[in-house]
Amino acid sequence: MQWSYATQSAVTEPGVYHGLLDGLPSHSVEVARVVQGLVYHYSSGKAFFGYEPPKERIPEIDTRTLEQMLKRIVALDKRPLHEPRAYERRLIGCCRDFSLIACAILRHHHIPARLRYGFGAYFHEGYWEDHVIVEVWTGSRWQQFDPQLAGVLRTEVDLFDLPPGAFITGGRAWQLCRNEGADPARFGLGPHVPEVSGWWVIRGRLLLDIAALHKTELLCWDEWSYGDEHSELTQEEEQQLDRIAYLSLQSAFEELTALWHADKRLGVPTEVNCFSPAVGPHPVKL
Repeated sequence: MQWSYATQSAVTEPGVYHGLLDGLPSHSVEVARVVQGLVYHYSSGKAFFGYEPPKERIPEIDTRTLEQMLKRIVALDKRPLHEPRAYERRLIGCCRDFSLIACAILRHHHIPARLRYGFGAYFHEGYWEDHVIVEVWTGSRWQQFDPQLAGVLRTEVDLFDLPPGAFITGGRAWQLCRNEGADPARFGLGPHVPEVSGWWVIRGRLLLDIAALHKTELLCWDEWSYGDEHSELTQEEEQQLDRIAYLSLQSAFEELTALWHADKRLGVPTEVNCFSPAVGPHPVKL
């Protein structure tokens, strides 16, 4: 099962820029350093490095595919990808973009890698912040690492090899709140943004995570079906998500894949609602 993640998806496929990935490192530590020299976080980058991107460049965060990302990266700076760019010459992105490029580099080396959408516990004590990381197959286990913040964020957590519980997927977040007494209000964009937290955010990350498990790596702000803020679930639908959350945490996904294809509420539709922080809500045909 894990070897299906050793090939590119339609999203991580570099296309005409395939050759740019040749010669890049294959170890997660070095991959993270490469990616950090290519992407600049649109909101948190200033806190770490002091540079604030101009407003006209913020829409770069809606770049969906690796091929489009590489096109922009090369337009900003034509040097090889392993050479770090000045802040103003990096692609403006978010956690998903760091992770997407890292995942693509690993897959280029035929190393199984995949994105996981969920929440990190290492940003604010007692709070689970929306985040996207990478899992890489070591030959015996899925190792989680944070290509955006490893080596950058000061924390006792090893961001190159995340320990259990430092990051949880949308499915695990659903379980914690449904069955283990966790407060849904403590899951979201951050304690300073209470309006973007709660059950609908958790459901949205569950949908994004199972899409990524099927190699459909979407933007963090893409939403459909259960991810709608105003959705009210029936008991049957809640039980359905209980099952989906459980299956998303297993080592094999045959049943999850069958449900993902059979239930239109779970699978990715041809059009999603994109709640872009750059340009605002708008429908997007995929």
